[in-house]
Amino acid sequence: MNSRHLCPAVCGTLFVLATMAAIGCRDKPATPPSPTASAPARVTVAKPVRKTLRRAITQPGQIEAFDQARLYAKIPAYVDKYLVDIGDRVRGPRFGSDGEMIQRGQLLAELSAPEMERELEQKQALVAQAAADVEQSQAAIKVAQADTRSAEARLKEAMAATERYEAEYQRWTSEYDRIVQLVSKSAVTQKLADETKSQKLAADAARKESLAKIESARSMVAASQAQAEKTMADEAAARARRNVAEAAHAHTAALLDYLKIEAPFDGTVWERNADIGYFAQGGGGNQEKPLFTIVRTDPVRVFVDLPEIDAVLADAGDRAVVRVQSLPGEDFTGTVTRTSWALDPSTRTLHTEVDVPNADGRLRPGMYAQVTIDLAEKPEACTVNIGAVVSQENRLWCFVVENGKAVRKPVTVGLKSGNEVEIASGLTGDELVIQSKSASLTDGQAVETVDAARPK
Repeated sequence: MNSRHLCPAVCGTLFVLATMAAIGCRDKPATPPSPTASAPARVTVAKPVRKTLRRAITQPGQIEAFDQARLYAKIPAYVDKYLVDIGDRVRGPRFGSDGEMIQRGQLLAELSAPEMERELEQKQALVAQAAADVEQSQAAIKVAQADTRSAEARLKEAMAATERYEAEYQRWTSEYDRIVQLVSKSAVTQKLADETKSQKLAADAARKESLAKIESARSMVAASQAQAEKTMADEAAARARRNVAEAAHAHTAALLDYLKIEAPFDGTVWERNADIGYFAQGGGGNQEKPLFTIVRTDPVRVFVDLPEIDAVLADAGDRAVVRVQSLPGEDFTGTVTRTSWALDPSTRTLHTEVDVPNADGRLRPGMYAQVTIDLAEKPEACTVNIGAVVSQENRLWCFVVENGKAVRKPVTVGLKSGNEVEIASGLTGDELVIQSKSASLTDGQAVETVDAARPK
């Protein structure tokens, strides 16, 4: 329970709303008695007590499981076998510090879907076929790359031959020009000139042939490069088909994995509808019962509705004690974990949730409970019995005894607990406060006091 110092004004307002009905019979002041007609009124008195005042409320509640999971089949399948029954404790999955699952949840049942198993085999074959296509495309890439290198080599060879034929052509051109000059001077015969010309023409033809081979080699290089690019594209397409096949295989494998019904958390089997041979439609339709219902019972949730007058005092962290009729004499301590904050407009109550540890399973979902919640605490509060506070004309008073007379003191109140209430202002704590017949007294009336014992 959280220790809190409450604002006197707020507490006073709460107290007024809560206690007006209780002391409404004192709202009308009595007719002042004649001073000479009656003896002094006999009243009991006591000094205010300084103490730690705690406000608690007890309301009925309902115990519920902390978590509840209804487990259905993911795909249409037959129940092959079930391994647990109602009331069995089951173990959920375990996770490492990095959040990765290190152990799966306990197996509850196994389902059978033969057509899905055949489909998985088909998907596996498609994956293998796609993988073979990828390997074939990779081999084609190597062949295309080799062809490209061969074409490039032939191009280099043709270019080198062209240089040789060009040099040969230039030599015979020069030789022919020299022979022609010698023929003009009759230094050599015309026959030698004709032979030289033939050599020149042959060299020119060889030169042109080599140039044509260069163009052919270049075309072959371009063709082999295009083929290499095509095989690379084919390989990329084959990889994509393999990825699609693997994804389809993984999808089917994931669906088959749902044929194993596992516990989602540590808990207890509350309901079982899985019988051997039972055909589960899959998907959890409106008319289909769950195969299992698992509840987590440590801790348990206790739901309780608090009245409006106490709603503003309920906070997360407040201490709560839970009692159930079937376990008399046992108290279960829990904590308020959350509230709805807004009140239900139909009942003017605050929906409140209390978490209670339940390692031994003594508390069971569905039990009716009485829940006591410590709402507030005020240390060193100046307290009086609630009967000492009088409400008159929408104002609060206490009567104290001074010099044998009842003197009216306006007060403001704070925290209320049971038959005690905190006097937030108006009293010092040393007064003799009248505990009884306060509503029948008048200011200044003579009184005779009797001490009233109050628990410390």
